[in-house]
Amino acid sequence: MKRIVIFSLLWLAGIGLSGCSEATTQTTTTGSNQATASSMVKQQTAEISFVNKTDAQPEQIPAKTVSFKEGTSLMEIMKENFDLVEDKGMITSIEGLAQDEAAGYYWTYTINDEMVNTGAKDTSLTEKDRVVFTYEKF
Repeated sequence: MKRIVIFSLLWLAGIGLSGCSEATTQTTTTGSNQATASSMVKQQTAEISFVNKTDAQPEQIPAKTVSFKEGTSLMEIMKENFDLVEDKGMITSIEGLAQDEAAGYYWTYTINDEMVNTGAKDTSLTEKDRVVFTYEKF
């Protein structure tokens, strides 16, 4: 009887220890998978250029190739690379060239030659996108 009790305790202890070591292995594997996934996020690039269609404010803003991580909003990219002012997710001034509501001049933008109807805060870029901001009268 004593042998059965000892054998049972050893058997239960073995199962308990093997269960603990397996969980540790899984945690380590999960941790390395997370590290691999985060290192797989690569830098992407896009070209941002500007068109000023007013004679009243003749400043021209030079084009720039920007780098960003996947999922980054256009607003974040613009804030990192240009001097801008925004209001409720909409860009109202870039490099000192501000929209002029009295004269009817506003900033609009296209991505890959397509007009975008969302604010820069709600728009994400992808690799090799071409963004053109246009300052014009409406």
